[in-house]
Amino acid sequence: MRQYNLVSADDHVQEPGDTWTKRVPAKLRDRAPRIERGPDGDAWVIDGKRGRSMGMEVQGGKKFEEYKQSGETYDTIRKGAWDPVERLKDMDLDGVDAEVLYPNLGIGPLFLLDDLELQFACLRAYNDFLSEWCSTDPSRLIGIGLVPTDDVQVGVEELKHIAKLPGLRGALLPTYPRGEPLNSESYDPLWATAQELGIPMHIHLRTGDRRTEGLFQAGGRLRGNVDVILNLASLANYEALSRIIFGGVLEKFPKLKFVSVEGNIGWLGYFLEKSDRTYKRHRHHTGLDLPNPPSFYFHRQVLATFIEDKIGVMIRKAIGVENLMWSADYPHTDTTFPNSRQYIEEHFAGVPAEDRYKIVAGNAVKLYGLA
Repeated sequence: MRQYNLVSADDHVQEPGDTWTKRVPAKLRDRAPRIERGPDGDAWVIDGKRGRSMGMEVQGGKKFEEYKQSGETYDTIRKGAWDPVERLKDMDLDGVDAEVLYPNLGIGPLFLLDDLELQFACLRAYNDFLSEWCSTDPSRLIGIGLVPTDDVQVGVEELKHIAKLPGLRGALLPTYPRGEPLNSESYDPLWATAQELGIPMHIHLRTGDRRTEGLFQAGGRLRGNVDVILNLASLANYEALSRIIFGGVLEKFPKLKFVSVEGNIGWLGYFLEKSDRTYKRHRHHTGLDLPNPPSFYFHRQVLATFIEDKIGVMIRKAIGVENLMWSADYPHTDTTFPNSRQYIEEHFAGVPAEDRYKIVAGNAVKLYGLA
């Protein structure tokens, strides 16, 4: 049995160029995502539209001063970003025993495809791809599949498909569905299916929000704009947790596990205090049908990942030691690779070994059934 001493609960796969063209139905292949190389680097072309070339999502291993927002190719980035064999080597270099894996392209544009037949086919193709990718070493590569919300019944069927795929141990849905928000009862079939199948559900920053792309493209008209957007990212997770908890999802589905990904954790101390205060003061006049305060549901069913967050580690008891999971975020710009061990030593100086183990490995081992 593998020993897990360090588990990264949030890393990413830069999908190979043929991820979709070799897996979607033949009639959709001309419109499916494919890589096109140009003078500005390698970029995804989806349904005839060329996006920004690779950049921020594949900077792992570079110095901060070398970061680029775009202009990268598969020849200029670490092979571990897209090759599972090389990924395992990078994990060994970083001292990481297992990684929980999310997409790069799949985490944004796929949920925004207007043609639902194409969207559903691309999400299914990604899940099949990730299962194959994780099969290189399923004890170390832990896949999180993608679930559509534009048609809830299709989402239910995709959850059932994910449950059958080797190497996949969770599901991601958009933080901002294009229909109703996450506290809509229309999503109850998804939550019910996830609970029945024992699949943890995840949200990841601004996933599904079409406004993000427009904000990044504002350019010089807004001073410091890209940095502003990057700094605001966790607010999406704050909103999602508010909707999931106050919307009664965790009350109605008490065995459902819900994960806030890449939003970090220091703000959770305030979130829990503020949520309980809102509950205490306002549940009567709003008619809120929630028998327990929000912190009860959070501590029972929610986990959150962080990368660098010393304040969060300091207030870990208030948030809940069992509710926290460390991550390296490879190969994104926030990654601690290849110095994760050093970051952890700095973050956990003076922290008892039991608390440290739960946060850097034990909680993820339990959630994803690794032991």
